[in-house]
Amino acid sequence: MLSGTKVILRPPEDQDLPALTALRNDVDLQLLLMSQPRPNTLARVGSWVADLLADRDSAFFVIESGKRVCGFLQILRLNLLHGTGELGLCLDDAAQGHGIAAEALTLAEAYARAVFNLRKLTLQALSSNTRAVRFYEKEGFRTVGIWRRHFYQRGEFRDVTLMEKFLSDEPAQ
Repeated sequence: MLSGTKVILRPPEDQDLPALTALRNDVDLQLLLMSQPRPNTLARVGSWVADLLADRDSAFFVIESGKRVCGFLQILRLNLLHGTGELGLCLDDAAQGHGIAAEALTLAEAYARAVFNLRKLTLQALSSNTRAVRFYEKEGFRTVGIWRRHFYQRGEFRDVTLMEKFLSDEPAQ
């Protein structure tokens, strides 16, 4: 468990499944996260969480704030040789704009460095999700490219912004 002043990052528990299911069934939120939303049952979300926890190349945390599950954070495709991982962060509407994501990210970055010796996190965001892109820029991520008309959503192909953040003092090239 990782604790800050506003959030706790911890492993998921069975009682978290209703909150995680609500996040996975929030169509607008899932579209912002470049997911293909589909109806999710508790069992389906439970299987998704179990698969993530069983994957040696991922780390998955529930984000808890004020004794309430308000999101999740995942680092996927951990590559210990290259010291990289792909970030995913999801918060419900009520948790956004209160510094929860920033603190969760800070805790996860410290964990990734200490436990996995990661030197860099990468992520993909819809270019049209300017709130997310601005948040990641504020947190030290930089845009390294854009995949044009890459992600199909709501009848059109959308641009995807590729971002990275070095977690050490290693200079970016």
